[in-house]
Amino acid sequence: MFILRKLLIGLIYLVVISLGAFLMVRQMPGDPALLIANQNRESEAPPELVEQIREEYGFDEPLPEQYWRWLGRVVLKGDLGYSTHTQQPVTSAVLRSLPISLQLAGITFGLTLLISFPLGLLAGVTRNQQLDAFIQGLAWTGYSIPVFLLAVVAIWLFAVEWDLLPAIGRGGIRYMVLPVAVLTIHLSGWNTQIIRSSMREIAGKPYIKVAEAKGLKRARIVLIHILKPALLPIITALLIQLGNLFSGTFIIETVFAWNGVGRLLVDSILARDFPVIQGILLYVGVVFALINLMIDLLYGYLNPAAIETLGKGRSS
Repeated sequence: MFILRKLLIGLIYLVVISLGAFLMVRQMPGDPALLIANQNRESEAPPELVEQIREEYGFDEPLPEQYWRWLGRVVLKGDLGYSTHTQQPVTSAVLRSLPISLQLAGITFGLTLLISFPLGLLAGVTRNQQLDAFIQGLAWTGYSIPVFLLAVVAIWLFAVEWDLLPAIGRGGIRYMVLPVAVLTIHLSGWNTQIIRSSMREIAGKPYIKVAEAKGLKRARIVLIHILKPALLPIITALLIQLGNLFSGTFIIETVFAWNGVGRLLVDSILARDFPVIQGILLYVGVVFALINLMIDLLYGYLNPAAIETLGKGRSS
C-alpha cells in the first residue's frame, strides 16, 4: 500500500507539473503564432500565414482544450510536438542532449561523493577542532564562490594563461576536465557541510554518550550508531542534488558550450521555441518525480518503523 500510495502521489505530481509547464509557456510575452511565423524571416509574416499557424497549433482554441490535446499526445504517443525553430521532433532534440547532461552529471556526482563523504564524516566525528575548522573552511570556500565565477576563472587560468586545457566544446577527456572540476568543487563544499551537520546532530544524542560510556569501539559507534541514522537527511539531500544535475547544469553547459539539456532549454527560451520548452520542463518534472519516489522508498527501507507507524495511524 505504501508503494501504491507513493506512485499515485507521483502521478498527481506529474499532472501538476505538466499543467504548470503548459501554462508557464503560454504566459510568455508575445503572440506565439506571430513569433513562429516571423522566425527566420526578414520581413513581417502575412496575416494569412499567422492565422494558419494559429489554427495548426491550436492557439485559437480555449486553453483547457489545448492542454488536453497536448497531454493526450504525450501520454498516448510520446509525442512532444515539433520544434518551431528547427522543425525537428522535440523528443529527438531532448534525446540528443540528454546523454551529454547525464555524462556530466554522473561523473560529477561520483567525484563529489568521493571527496565530500570522507571529509564530511571526518569533520562530523572528529574531536580535533582545528581539523574540523579546516574542513569547514574548505567546504565553505568551494560552495560560496559562484559557479559562474569559478568557471570563468578556470577558463582564464587553465585555457588562456597556461594553455593546458581546452576552454569550450566537447571531445576527449581533456574537454571534460574543466566543467567537471568546476561543478565538483562547488558541489563538494555543499555536500561536505550537509554530511558534517547530519553526523554532528546524531553524535550529540544521549544514546551516543551512553554507547561511549559502555566502552564500545569508536569505529562501531561511528558506523553503526551515528552513520546509519544520519543517512536519511544525507541521502535526501544527495538525491535532490542528483536530480538537479540530471535536469541540466544550465550555467556550466552554457559557459563550456556543452549541448546538454540545460543549454537546450536556454537556447529554446531565447528562440521562443514553445514545444521544446514544454518538453524539457516535463522531462525535469519526471526526473524529480522519480527522485522523490526513490527518496520515499529509501526512507521506508532505512526507517521501516516510521512506515509501520504511519500505516497504523491511518488504519486506526
